[in-house]
Amino acid sequence: MGRRRLSRYAALVACLMTVTAAFGGVQSARAAQPNILVIVTDDQRQGTMHVMPNTRHFLFDDGRYFPRGFVTTPNCCPSRASIFTGLFAHNHGIKRNSTSALPQNVTVQRYLHDAGYKTAILGKYLNSWPLAQAPPFFDRWALVRPDSYVNAEFNIDGSVGPVPGYSTDVIESRTIKLLRAFNRQDDKPWFLYVAPVAPHRPATPAPQYAAAPVPPWVPSPAMLEADRSDKPPWVRRNAVPPAVMQTERDKMLRTLMSVDDMVGNVFHELAALKERRDTLAIFISDNGYAWGEHGIRGKWRPYTESIRVPLAMRWPGHLEPGSVDTGIATNVDLAPTILAAARITPAAPMDGVSLLQPGTRQRLFTEFWGNPAKGRPDWAQIRTRRVTYIEYYGADRSNPIFREYYRIDRDGWQLRNLLYDGDSTNNPDLSHWKDLIRLYANCAGSACPGPS
Repeated sequence: MGRRRLSRYAALVACLMTVTAAFGGVQSARAAQPNILVIVTDDQRQGTMHVMPNTRHFLFDDGRYFPRGFVTTPNCCPSRASIFTGLFAHNHGIKRNSTSALPQNVTVQRYLHDAGYKTAILGKYLNSWPLAQAPPFFDRWALVRPDSYVNAEFNIDGSVGPVPGYSTDVIESRTIKLLRAFNRQDDKPWFLYVAPVAPHRPATPAPQYAAAPVPPWVPSPAMLEADRSDKPPWVRRNAVPPAVMQTERDKMLRTLMSVDDMVGNVFHELAALKERRDTLAIFISDNGYAWGEHGIRGKWRPYTESIRVPLAMRWPGHLEPGSVDTGIATNVDLAPTILAAARITPAAPMDGVSLLQPGTRQRLFTEFWGNPAKGRPDWAQIRTRRVTYIEYYGADRSNPIFREYYRIDRDGWQLRNLLYDGDSTNNPDLSHWKDLIRLYANCAGSACPGPS
């Protein structure tokens, strides 16, 4: 073989090696993309995991726990839209449950779907989404009518009608069926968004848990608050009897027992399938729920019980089991976390940050658009480890109609609003907080104030 032919041969071999390495790198990168499982409960407050031993084991004990997990808007659809987009409600535009105009092109499901993920949603989507309409960028789905527990109406891949049985069990069986189907095509990673309706009202437990024992009812100081003169008038008008709240609380906890069965069975199925890929699993609720604190029930309020939620994630080989991140983590951070794990760069900036690195956020911004006729005005809040500052609004959001300020490092139950406690000597200087809340209320992406 002549020298020139040897040179050409060597060049050809080098070229082939380069191409092979390049394709091998792509295949390795694709293989490195994890499967992604997101489990979202409905109205589950922090402090309720004691009835969910499977979930505690597989996610909270075997993953990373975020004790300071919050949502940025304590309302179903705005919160879920933030999970899908990584955006504050003032940026994704879904401010109330009556709106379903999700900006689909900037959702995590769109990014994953376009990157080759097999995608599926099982359970609740958005309250006002037409049940018969297919959810964009999901290959498979089993949408349930919101707040339905027994013989619920589903849309399963385009077939709409009632499905016999308990809705959490139906969602579990469909999830496991899809896991098996996706596993048969394991050349592609998958994304499963699993959203049971529990423990949302009417909080109907499954028959086997209808009389299950629950931890004893121990009212907190906020539930026993006798003097609410420092609270806004729309809060003072509420006075939910403790007995009513205890009954509702017990039913909600019993519905979570079925969710815990679902989580346990899904993780056992994952183990049995012996997936070649890692699975990043995330557990969160769309908002918290007040059980009579300050005389109120439900969500929609800026108080801790409405905005704080259980949050954990598990990714074997990437997150240390049993680790705890004490930084503030939010629902807005889930989409950036998922895309970072999948090595996908979003086309547009997100308001959240990835939780794969230890948290540095020491400040939380929350916002809400309400219904004044029902005693739920708009509000916005800034919260740190020491302080929470709240503004309520009428028609003009630039002119607050009431303010609250708590030193939560000393008053964790938010019993003493320093602005209306009758002691003017402890009134704080609000100039910094007023400026900060305005910055957040209009910010987007990197234009938002820093995390410190």
